[in-house]
Amino acid sequence: ALYLPVVAALDPTVEVDPELVSRMETLVQQGDHEAAGALIPDSLLGKFAFAGSPEDILNQVLGLFEAGVFRVELGTPHGVSSAHGIDLIGRYVLPEVAKWK
Repeated sequence: ALYLPVVAALDPTVEVDPELVSRMETLVQQGDHEAAGALIPDSLLGKFAFAGSPEDILNQVLGLFEAGVFRVELGTPHGVSSAHGIDLIGRYVLPEVAKWK
């Protein structure tokens, strides 16, 4: 919710409803990040963030590689618990990504 309005405005491949962006920005300014994030449909979230189970993350990363991406960053946040999220990425996602050619 913090980044989507900024990034969406810079990405010519994605159309985001300006009213949705306005509502999100208002909620963020009010400090209600959870409500702002809840406004983002899953189909749109998938274009801007890695989310879900380790298998979901892996499928998103591999899909990007198949589309021609050369680099992917799995930055913060890493889930409810950063340590647990990083552990899951390290154990389940990265070994499979390393196999991709």
